[in-house]
Amino acid sequence: MTDASAEEQDVVAERLRFGTGFAESERQRIIERLAGLGRRLLSYPGDAVELRLSVKDRDTPQQRVTLECVLPGTEPLVAHSYEQDLPAALAEVRDELIHHLDRLKTRRDPRRDHPHRP
Repeated sequence: MTDASAEEQDVVAERLRFGTGFAESERQRIIERLAGLGRRLLSYPGDAVELRLSVKDRDTPQQRVTLECVLPGTEPLVAHSYEQDLPAALAEVRDELIHHLDRLKTRRDPRRDHPHRP
């Protein structure tokens, strides 16, 4: 494990809260799956960000994994997955939330208001 990935895991670990369907015994494995979010969350104060992970109908064909990110000054960002394989579902909600965070940053970036110069 590199220092960057350890730092990213720490950021996720500090902010992650479990909703229904997950046990604390799964925490480390889930943090490893979601660690890619850490880099994007580093720019926000730690006490201002909350990640909430839940699963409904676990281990059934109707399984639904939800990852919600609460940031200051914005509506909550929500990612869902209907993948039956839990590791695949965690990867899908991670990637969808990364996409939401990237779009939010792009919208907030003042440089985007300037016309592109060739």
